[in-house]
Amino acid sequence: MSLEVHLSEPDDFNCLELHSFIKEIALAKGIEDFEYNVDCVSGKKANYIANVFRVEIRETDSDKNNISVIVKTLANTERQVMFHKLHEREVIAYNKVITKFKDLQNVLYEHERLELSDCLFSNTESSNEIIILDDLRTKGYEIDGKLAKYENLGIKEISIVLGELAKFHALSFVFQNKEPAKFNEVKSEFHDLLYQDHFLNKTKLRHYFFESFETSLRQLTDEEARKKLESIDVRLLDLLQMYTNPSKTNVLCHGDCWVNNMLFKHETGKICFIDFQAMRYANPVTDIMYFLYICTDSAFRSEYLDLLKMIYYDNLKVFLNKFDIQAESVYKREDFNADIEEYKPYGLLIAMIELRIVTIASEDESLLRGSRIDLSMDVLDNPEENEMLKHRVNDVVKESVRNGVLDKLLEKLNV
Repeated sequence: MSLEVHLSEPDDFNCLELHSFIKEIALAKGIEDFEYNVDCVSGKKANYIANVFRVEIRETDSDKNNISVIVKTLANTERQVMFHKLHEREVIAYNKVITKFKDLQNVLYEHERLELSDCLFSNTESSNEIIILDDLRTKGYEIDGKLAKYENLGIKEISIVLGELAKFHALSFVFQNKEPAKFNEVKSEFHDLLYQDHFLNKTKLRHYFFESFETSLRQLTDEEARKKLESIDVRLLDLLQMYTNPSKTNVLCHGDCWVNNMLFKHETGKICFIDFQAMRYANPVTDIMYFLYICTDSAFRSEYLDLLKMIYYDNLKVFLNKFDIQAESVYKREDFNADIEEYKPYGLLIAMIELRIVTIASEDESLLRGSRIDLSMDVLDNPEENEMLKHRVNDVVKESVRNGVLDKLLEKLNV
C-alpha cells in the first residue's frame, strides 16, 4: 500500500485511522495490493465544519480495478466538538434513511430511481468522525457552476430539482406504507436540530441567525417593511421552530435544500441530493420553499410557481404509483396547494437569513464545495458592501409586501 497526498498540509488527512478506513474500503472492493492519492475537495478554511477529500484508490500495477470515494471528516478545531451532532445526524441519515430509500427502489428499473450515494463507511466516535461515500463524479454528476457566475438556475434545472425532490419525499410515504412500525421508530430520531436551544447553546449558530437577519434588515430601502420585520427579530427562532415542527403532512426532509447540496447530471436530467446534516421530519413544503426562496428570484417565482407546483405534485403522484400508493391518500393536492401558501412566510424568513451566504458564495467558487451549514460562520467581513445581497433581499421583501406574505408572517407572531 502506498500513499500520495496532494495537500499543502497532509497531516489533515494522513493519520492511522483514515489509512485503516481506506484499507477497509479497498479490501471490501476486492483490492488487496493498492495505492491511493488524496485531493482536497473543500475545507481548509476557518469557517468550515468538515474537510472533504476525494480519494482515488488504484490497484497496484493495474488499471482494471480503480475506485474513487469521498471522505468527510470534521475539521480538527473547536467546532469538531460543537458540530459533532451535525455529523451524527448525517450518519444516521445515511444509515437509516438513505440506505432504506435505496433498498425500497430495488423494485424499480434503474432509470426510474432517485440517485442516492452509497455510504461505504461511517464513524461517530468523538475526534474520529468520518463518512466515506461513493464518488458520484464517476457517474457523471457534478456541482452546477452557475451560482459562481451570478447566473440563476433556469426553469429546466429548477424543474428537475422539484421533480427529484418529489421522489425524495415520496420515498418517506413508501417507507411509512411498507414498514409503518420501523418508519415511526426512525422518524423519532429526526426532530429538527438546527433551531433547537440545546443545539444552539453549544454553537455560534444562534448568533449567526440573528446577525444574518439583522444584516438583511439593514439592506432594506422600504422603511415600513423594515419596521415590520424588526418586530419579528426577537421572535425569529420561535417562528423558525414553528415552521419546522411536524404539521398535518410530514416526510423526512432534506432540511438544507439548496443548489450547493445537489449534484447535477445534465445530460440525463438527473440530480443527486447530498449533505444530510439537517435532515428533519417536517412538512415537505419546507424543502420546496427553502430551495425556491434561496435559488430563485421574485420574477421567476411569479412566472413559474404554478407550473412548479404541478411538476412537483405530478412527479410525486407518478412515483408513488410505482409502489401502488395513491398520492391523494397520503397528501391531497388541495392540502399541498394550501401548504405552499402557508409556508411562503417561511421562505421569506429563510431568505432573510441565508441570502447572506448565497451571495458571498457567488464571489468565491471554493465556497460552492461546502454545505450551507459549513459556511455559516464568519464569512462576511463587509456585508454592507455586498451589492448582490442588497438586491436579493430587497427583491424578496418587495415581493412579500405585494403578495401579503409579510403580513401573514406578522400574523404568526400572535398565534
